[in-house]
Amino acid sequence: MPKERIEPSQLSLLATVAVLTTIAWYFTFAQVQSMGLLMSLGVPMSLGMEGWAGWTSFAAFTGMWLVMMVAMMLPSSYPTLLLHRTVYRKRTPDTPGGTFLFGLGYFLTWTACGSFFYAAYVMIGGFREYAVSADTVVLRAAGVALMLAGLYQWTRLKQACLKHCQNPLHFIAEHWIDGRGGAFRMGIRHGIYCFGCCWGLMVILFVMGVMHLGWMAAIGAIILLEKIVAGRNWVPRMIGGIFFVLGLTVTIFPEVLTRISAQVVL
Repeated sequence: MPKERIEPSQLSLLATVAVLTTIAWYFTFAQVQSMGLLMSLGVPMSLGMEGWAGWTSFAAFTGMWLVMMVAMMLPSSYPTLLLHRTVYRKRTPDTPGGTFLFGLGYFLTWTACGSFFYAAYVMIGGFREYAVSADTVVLRAAGVALMLAGLYQWTRLKQACLKHCQNPLHFIAEHWIDGRGGAFRMGIRHGIYCFGCCWGLMVILFVMGVMHLGWMAAIGAIILLEKIVAGRNWVPRMIGGIFFVLGLTVTIFPEVLTRISAQVVL
């Protein structure tokens, strides 16, 4: 059988994704090295470093979160970006930039979702400041959050959102909108589906510390695995089972979380 030919457009997009992912991981590593500066700005980064509310800390957290999402989510988004680019070029060959706007809408959606994690960190910081025995309560609550994130992996909503991420053709066929504006709106929709698929995994990252490179890489690898192993429901369920057991362990023995996460202040 003849070998399938790889189009130059595929190679160029793959190279772009590889370069942007590498740059994003580099800047993420640089952010970890600049953690002292981020802390001085009040940027929340873990359950023990919740920071404080303010426009500066919010802007810094949002920028940090965007870079992290590019590092973690861009590789698994390549099939959808490639299919969108292929269809867009055939339908609107004289209107370039559509796939860029698709990606922009996608990552802006993830950036907006990061504001919920920012608010949660800040509220936890306020709780720890005034509540009695707050540290233990926060750690046990984190265990419950891990259990809920694990259980979500078994739900129909998780499977429905994952289907859109695993099958780019299904998403493109069902949600196609022509034009640059349509591409941007499609990117937002894809981001919403992706958040619906991965918010439980992001809660795990939230609990472990968003600047923990090891957990970032682990969650990014899990997201990629879930998307490329289509039709295998046991993958997200197995992952969910592992984190449910971990959450149960943390709920009973809160000190476990400080050993496996970035909660260095607790």
